[in-house]
Amino acid sequence: MAPLDWAIVIAYLAAVLAVGVVFARRAGGSTDEFFISGRNLPWWIAGTSMVATSFAADTPLVITAWVRESGISFNWLWWSFAIGGMFSVFLLSRLWRRAEVVTDVQLTEMRYGGRPAAALRGFRAVYMALPVNCITLAWVIIAMKTLLETLLGFHPVASIAVCLALTLVYAVLSGFWGVVVTDLFQFVLAMTGSLVLAVIAVRHIGGFTALSESATAASPLGERLVQFFPRPPEGTTPLDGAFWTGPIFAFSVFLFVQWWANKNADGGGVVVQRMAAARNERESLLATLWFNIANYALRPWPWILVALASVVLLPDAKGETAYPEMIKALAPVGLTGVIVASFLGAFMSTVDTHLNLSAAYLVNDLYRRFIVTGAGERHYVLVSRLASVAVMLVAAGIAFAADSISGLFQFLLAFTSGIGLVLILRWFWWRLNAWSEITAMATSGVVSIVLYLARAATPERLDWLSNQWILLVTVVASTAVWLPVTFLTRPVPQEKLVEFYRKVRPWGAWADVARMAGVTPPAGLWKHLGQWIAGTVMVLAATLAIGAFVLGDTARGFIYLVVAVSGAAGIWGALKDDDTPGVS
Repeated sequence: MAPLDWAIVIAYLAAVLAVGVVFARRAGGSTDEFFISGRNLPWWIAGTSMVATSFAADTPLVITAWVRESGISFNWLWWSFAIGGMFSVFLLSRLWRRAEVVTDVQLTEMRYGGRPAAALRGFRAVYMALPVNCITLAWVIIAMKTLLETLLGFHPVASIAVCLALTLVYAVLSGFWGVVVTDLFQFVLAMTGSLVLAVIAVRHIGGFTALSESATAASPLGERLVQFFPRPPEGTTPLDGAFWTGPIFAFSVFLFVQWWANKNADGGGVVVQRMAAARNERESLLATLWFNIANYALRPWPWILVALASVVLLPDAKGETAYPEMIKALAPVGLTGVIVASFLGAFMSTVDTHLNLSAAYLVNDLYRRFIVTGAGERHYVLVSRLASVAVMLVAAGIAFAADSISGLFQFLLAFTSGIGLVLILRWFWWRLNAWSEITAMATSGVVSIVLYLARAATPERLDWLSNQWILLVTVVASTAVWLPVTFLTRPVPQEKLVEFYRKVRPWGAWADVARMAGVTPPAGLWKHLGQWIAGTVMVLAATLAIGAFVLGDTARGFIYLVVAVSGAAGIWGALKDDDTPGVS
């Protein structure tokens, strides 16, 4: 780091802290301002904030490790979430905005009724704020620790303490307004840094085609390194045990199960918070659509290109350290400062979001609802700021006890997998009740932890028990518990169902409730299902088209591009709807 690099980093930090100060008074006025910006965000701010907060210091590090160890095709682990993402765009984004919640947890008492719903709201608030969000924050902290230690040689504890302190200052001061405003700047900075590094890496190797050929030759994976879709182990068939622990099985779980079997199946807390903050239903849809296009089609390829270059230039680099090692090897003076500032931006945009969201869970859905119910708005904002500090301390403790970004990420996928189907069905089937969610969460957590502990205790006997098998077994076990519990417990009271239906007007099996509510059922379910499929095709084909072009495979790139354009044509009508589409 030359003086110019340090000047860039210091200027960035000063700008971020200035934002915190500017928005401190506005955020302190009420919890609506502190958590959802007064429900007044335009789609391009809300959508870009969704993208920025899902891109942290961990993202390029872990993607580089996946590409080096398993090839480009392993990115289907997270590319598959585009299916659920587009489901949220066309079938749920308007419903979430219509519900006018502050957090996704708040929906539980709106959707269900009585003491079970209240218990679920409190339980889910703690569940989302502490284990779930703190584990997410932990892998982000691990990534920043790895980056600063590898790139700058900083002591990990001291450097992370400074980064967390700076993030806390502006997140606690400015609330959600500061989060979304700085997200815009942080996203541009982060993508600029990663894009410029990718260009330098590709030019250093000799161009896109040379990169693909050189990386294939240098990697033990051979051609599998650059293939977009996995292949089964050589010489195996579905009758062989190796087939069911190999890449084809993992890909099948990613594509057909994992996208709906996770805590974000119906949007997820971070995305829902921004849907709720959008100006209206149409802006909510457009924000979520922009997020999915940018998140899956535009973001990953600079990191993947650097990962491929690292195979050639740094064949002995270890896992998640390869990306910062590439920065050390290739970035000139000035660019190093931009990249370090961009990582700080990515880190801070994710940390501040999860701190703000965790505080919203703990204050809006627990403290204000059950503990102190009649205090003023300034009191709740103060408690929200204190809750942010507490969550940060818990997350930092987890981070310094763990050592793998990928390990925490895949554990959290399994830990929350059993709840996904319930989260989707509660919008489409009136019979779901609070006990369905409670048993799904509890069973999912217990089963996944038992399986991980069993594998750790007897790895030689359970070597077949991959992360994908753990997720699959957890989903089956959870469903086998919550489904009969749903029918063995009382349904939601009719008056609560009618109240929810009048406000949200969901699609699906609600005909009797609609009749009791005196509301004409919304039209257009099949149209929106078609838009979901078309939108998914568009995003995934665009992702592969960009990849094919940058790897020098122009013919395949044009084929994927045609498919992407066809998908875009299928969703065009949704973009012209007014802010209450689908209701006749």
